[in-house]
Amino acid sequence: MNKWLHRANTRLHRAKALFWSTIWKFKKYKTVEDLVALHFERWSQSDHQNRYGLFLALNSLAGEAATIIETGTSAYGTDSSRLFDSYVRSFGGNFYTVDINPYPSLSLRFAKSRRSHFFVMDSVQFLDNFSKITAHKSADLIYLDSWDMDWSNPFASAEHGKKELIAIRPFLRTGTIIVVDDTPVSMKWIPFSDQDVATKFKIEYGVLPGKGAFYYQALVGIDFTIIHHDYNLVICIK
Repeated sequence: MNKWLHRANTRLHRAKALFWSTIWKFKKYKTVEDLVALHFERWSQSDHQNRYGLFLALNSLAGEAATIIETGTSAYGTDSSRLFDSYVRSFGGNFYTVDINPYPSLSLRFAKSRRSHFFVMDSVQFLDNFSKITAHKSADLIYLDSWDMDWSNPFASAEHGKKELIAIRPFLRTGTIIVVDDTPVSMKWIPFSDQDVATKFKIEYGVLPGKGAFYYQALVGIDFTIIHHDYNLVICIK
């Protein structure tokens, strides 16, 4: 009986998720504020640590059509892929997201609009070939969130983030927004058990660990300003 109930509950949960995904993909918003508020209430957490940074990033697009790039397709947590799809569906433009794992794109295949384009491949390889794949020469918003952060061994994620930041340099123009997830400004965001590792990382590299830890080196020679830095990092190109 317990197995039957478990299976029934699982099927019900999937049916509800499919129902809301189908309804959601036809919904359009008049303001970015409404879009972000309803997204985090429905698909994430209203107090999620990434909410404010993403609001600032999307709000900077001023409700205009935009080209958005994401590395690390997300169907959970922040559920950023659904968020960006909602933006281009409401205001125009195109959204491109890539992940080496096919699961997120498969999970969202019924939820995305025709303005969203999903790719399964290495993110750096995708960025290196972005202009050939899409014919776009620049981007309005770039969200970097691939290579899961391992706080006990943070260098691999930080180095991968640096490679992505170098790869996007050709797409940057005045006003381009870059958001890098998992790039804490302070030790409060790092698990207590890994804070010794974080301290050693900072002693060696001069910064706290994170996906965007090496952003200064990657963007050397490019004029930019930091418009937000807490758990995620939001940069605007001057």
